Amino acid sequence: MAQETVPVSVNSDDNLRITAAAADGDAHSAAVLAAGDDLTYSLVSFTRTIAEATVADPRLTLTQQLSRKGKTTETIEVVGIFGDDTDVAYTVCTEGTILNVGVRYSTPNATEWTAAQVADILHVQCGKRRKNAPVENGVQTYTQAWYPVQPTEDDAAIIA
Repeated sequence: MAQETVPVSVNSDDNLRITAAAADGDAHSAAVLAAGDDLTYSLVSFTRTIAEATVADPRLTLTQQLSRKGKTTETIEVVGIFGDDTDVAYTVCTEGTILNVGVRYSTPNATEWTAAQVADILHVQCGKRRKNAPVENGVQTYTQAWYPVQPTEDDAAIIA
């Protein structure tokens, strides 16, 4: 039996781009994303978690409890740089703002948005910013929740 193929990995350093576009624009459009605000390097971290609820599927006298996939809950939280009034994310992601956010993985950050790329499209409303406690030998940061206002589109195709 032949050994299976080992897939090529991609280093995460410099291979992520997070771009905010206006809520009324088509975030699938390379032109709209190219005109958007790049947030990647204004952020310290970007955390997206998904939890799935379990729906019980009981059966009369069956000895095993069956279950099905239930609703999902997506939580998005960013930590951003605080202290410079020219910071893009701090300016764009004000509390209550609704944005379409393109998140492109495994492609160099410097690569322009183009058709045929794949990205996650998040439709979010920005929550209240919370300034984080200062740390020794560190930078000033804030934490902010982004609340999904429409279903997230994972691995969406970017169009012209």
